[in-house]
Amino acid sequence: MSSIYRKGGQDGYYYYQAYVYNSETGKKDKRIFHSLGTKELAEAEIQQAELDIKYERQEHTVQSKSRFTFLSQYKRAIALVMVTAMATVLLMNIFQANPEPQKVFNKQIVTPIAIPEKITTNTLADETVPIPKQQVIIDDAPIIVIKPESKPKPAIPKLTIPKHTVIRIESISSIFQQGKIYVTVDDRVSTERLMLLCKSLAEQYTEFSNIVICLYTSSSVGIELANGTNKNFSVNDHKKAWLAYYSYNPVEGDYFDDEPGKYLGS
Repeated sequence: MSSIYRKGGQDGYYYYQAYVYNSETGKKDKRIFHSLGTKELAEAEIQQAELDIKYERQEHTVQSKSRFTFLSQYKRAIALVMVTAMATVLLMNIFQANPEPQKVFNKQIVTPIAIPEKITTNTLADETVPIPKQQVIIDDAPIIVIKPESKPKPAIPKLTIPKHTVIRIESISSIFQQGKIYVTVDDRVSTERLMLLCKSLAEQYTEFSNIVICLYTSSSVGIELANGTNKNFSVNDHKKAWLAYYSYNPVEGDYFDDEPGKYLGS
């Protein structure tokens, strides 16, 4: 859980603080805080949501590495248990494949042959009656087989990049080649098309090796948020206008979230 606060006095800047995952204790008891570099509440809330997403990704990465380290330390013991289990199953199959032969007791039942005379006569009479021949008429007319018309498969629409406008570009650090791009999208499109737009922008701005892209609606609220203008919008307005968050760096790869507004106001 994170929070932002404003220092009193002459500073007036907003600060960010949160408790993140501690690899030593295995709990979220490590406190971090730093300045957001802005005096505007709207910009501070956007940076808070971006930082929440960043630290959540780092927490998943650390926990995945911890599980991998645990498996590496106990791989011999795990391998020994697996080999023992396989050997046990193999021995059970061998003993069950050759069961002991079971003794079969054959008991013969002797019954007298007694066929009534009337039944025997009827049976012989039935055998001597000739079976009338059946006439089979074959029509020489050709047989026409009508196959049902196969319906054409529906064409899968090809994904296209939605119509958009790049509102603002920020260069965070020239040394680490970090940058932010704020974009508005004209229509509310599918998640796949928003993801395609982010990847296209990341490939277009090759001067940033570490890039963050924020997509907003083309509404008045979305345009103001993309411009970073000071407007006291509600949290609900932020959530509706903020469509997606995308980040990429060579170490962690790319990350996409189509519901970034859920971190606002937390």
